[in-house]
Amino acid sequence: MAVTLKEESLKPGLYKISLDGTLDAPGTMTIEDKFRDRILSVGGRVIVDLANVDYMSSYGLRMFLVTAKNLNNAGGELHLAAPNDNVMQIIKVAGYDSMFPVYETVDEAILYLDQ
Repeated sequence: MAVTLKEESLKPGLYKISLDGTLDAPGTMTIEDKFRDRILSVGGRVIVDLANVDYMSSYGLRMFLVTAKNLNNAGGELHLAAPNDNVMQIIKVAGYDSMFPVYETVDEAILYLDQ
């Protein structure tokens, strides 16, 4: 299944990228270049809305890690928001919850980043 990406500027320096689909190997490969390019072009602080991601494998995790490293090198930050229970479990097992801020909702992420 192809993954779709939708982006939104919330305010200067704060963006939201919403993903929809399955971040397994085939799904991640359909979106990885566009995801990386869009995030690096907007820069700043980026919230990745995972509410419509039903599953994530190590391919999806790697996409976040590589993109976050590049974004951090450019002075930005990657934040994950609204993963379902299954996706959150994968994030925790991989230890990514200690690498990225992960919020229960997009609104919680916006509230934290708007301080």
